[in-house]
Amino acid sequence: MTFFMAHISTERIAALRQWMKENRFKAFVVPTADPHGSEYIAAHWKCREWLTGFDGSAGTAVVTEDEALLWTDSRYWLQAKEQLDGSEIRLMRDGDEGVPSVEHWLREHFRGNSYFFVGKDEGLVPKEANEGIPHFDDIDHLPPSCDKDPFETIWHDRPALPDAPVRLQPLEYAGCSIAEKMKMTEEWLGQYAGSCSLIVSDLAEIAWMLNLRGSDIDFNSVFYAYLLISFPEKTATLCIDEKKVPAEVREYLSANGISMAPYDSLPEASHKVAKKYVLVCKGLTKNLYSKVYSDIRKTYIIDSPLQHFKALKNPTEQQGFRRAMERDGVAMVRMLRWLEENPRQTELSVAQKLESLRAEGENYCGASFETISAYGAHAAIVHYEPTAESNIPLQPNGLLLLDSGGQYLDGTTDITRTIALGPLCDEEKLIYTLVLKGHIALSMAHFPKGTPGIALDALARKDMWSEGYDYGHGTGHGVGSNLCVHEGPQQIRKNLNAPSQYAFEPGMTITDEPGIYVEGKYGVRIENMLLCHADEETPFGNFCSFEVLTLCPIDARPIVLSMLTAEERDWLNTYHSHVRSRLLPLLSDAADKEWLENATKPI
Repeated sequence: MTFFMAHISTERIAALRQWMKENRFKAFVVPTADPHGSEYIAAHWKCREWLTGFDGSAGTAVVTEDEALLWTDSRYWLQAKEQLDGSEIRLMRDGDEGVPSVEHWLREHFRGNSYFFVGKDEGLVPKEANEGIPHFDDIDHLPPSCDKDPFETIWHDRPALPDAPVRLQPLEYAGCSIAEKMKMTEEWLGQYAGSCSLIVSDLAEIAWMLNLRGSDIDFNSVFYAYLLISFPEKTATLCIDEKKVPAEVREYLSANGISMAPYDSLPEASHKVAKKYVLVCKGLTKNLYSKVYSDIRKTYIIDSPLQHFKALKNPTEQQGFRRAMERDGVAMVRMLRWLEENPRQTELSVAQKLESLRAEGENYCGASFETISAYGAHAAIVHYEPTAESNIPLQPNGLLLLDSGGQYLDGTTDITRTIALGPLCDEEKLIYTLVLKGHIALSMAHFPKGTPGIALDALARKDMWSEGYDYGHGTGHGVGSNLCVHEGPQQIRKNLNAPSQYAFEPGMTITDEPGIYVEGKYGVRIENMLLCHADEETPFGNFCSFEVLTLCPIDARPIVLSMLTAEERDWLNTYHSHVRSRLLPLLSDAADKEWLENATKPI
């Protein structure tokens, strides 16, 4: 963080402390959140970023009368260290040994106090969550949150709520109509569906259910809204800013039994629907839940069935992913050849070139996340994004880590390649090969249907663990179909949490992205997207395997060939043969074809 940003952060923290004093709060928790539990959020809700200057996508700030702290996970430790430099904010390396959680820190900090207030905006806190707020048996009075948003007062030029227009996702890409999705949901709800309403607040689930897309959040094809579905009628109310809905979409919604109401009218819309049961999908905020809840109806918080349905890609969506990967692969090949022939580039110029090549492809809607173009030591910062200030020129040595993706009408892509720009040291070659071995091991997985991600994670880490290396991020996440590049509920990671325990089923997408990062030196990550398939039935059950969706050569130059088994060599050669056969017919430039032929030669 520059001196200027540190000074700005100090002023903003002081403004929050003054607000806390006026409202009798001894501490205030500022999460990275919007009212819908989104991972990425619109500028209007980037309160933690505005307050601290740290712009990573995950983190929680805590401000007391005399301290300011920021918790973030291992993906962002290096980035946060740089961006908080010079400020009063202390970095708490969430998940590191000996670092207390937000809740534990608050408990210890205020131990011995018999009366104090900790604030957290109820408009951002899910009803079922209690993250970051301690509950003590020995404290006389400790409100867990509040109904006030301090940033409405202290953030004077706060961005307005987004109002981008909503658009249709045609059936030729969605593959399943609203009526079919309503029927699946009704069957899932079983006993309740005779007379119930279902409240959905997750933006991706709403977009998926209605076959609509938007652009209220950068890189994510979603729009801010709430959805209230009534059964057995299978009609619904979409709570949305109606100026965002074009006439074509209004007609489409009406034809499918969907009415509209203002964005902030969910409680009123809910009470108008006289149902025996109100089923609230997890994620609805505390303040909205308290307004929706009624003693005369039975209200339950449930896991959203839409999340599960959305994760199981139908045949149309699966084929859409394959088509999108072909166009994405063409752009990647053209960029890699261009970089080889024009090596005097910078981190930013590489990212910009790739974006321009993707934009030439059919059905392209924009990037699926901010491109990570990281050279040398920058690649050790897991989620580094080059800026005008941090941008550095590439040199004819070392590694460039390029993690990028595109949103297409028929699919979403996420790919990482680590590229040798010239001579490498022994450790760079070692970690590259270890990451590749882990990547291949997961790609080749053969496992019983219902296996959770945590059981698959060690496949990607086994060889690097044997050499004393590891990485702090997850190994794989689901990917939406022209929706969010990070999609649940399935994940592959070593941490014991709900997503890592979710059972894999045919139709689920997942990324395969192990990595190794040596602080201050270099980083390696190799990532493809996979599709879970039914494989075979044995006396021990139904087994699954993965289809590799991503189509792009993996750089063979850094590989220590003696470290690969015969099976691993066969996998890489087979993959490259597949990439070559799929992409060669789509390349029009003879030089691009020649480059691809060379990049996919057998090792």
